[in-house]
Amino acid sequence: MKIFAVITVARQINGEYVFVKTDKGFKQAKNADARLKELKAEYTLDGRAKPMTISTPQGQADCLCEAGVFEIEIDDPKEDNG
Repeated sequence: MKIFAVITVARQINGEYVFVKTDKGFKQAKNADARLKELKAEYTLDGRAKPMTISTPQGQADCLCEAGVFEIEIDDPKEDNG
């Protein structure tokens, strides 16, 4: 079975850190694409990336964020046996 995972990558503006955050997984690509559209609207202003403050275990960081959908194959032995 395949799922479609929506993932955000955030690059720290004044620093060297890169953060990766999984958002949601979907069984249908169209649902993942709809969520991706929501995130892209949140992360941009007038078509350009806008600074976002994200919270991490080490504290807050000002970042620029990008989101994408990744197709992932699920390995589930139960599905192979029916």
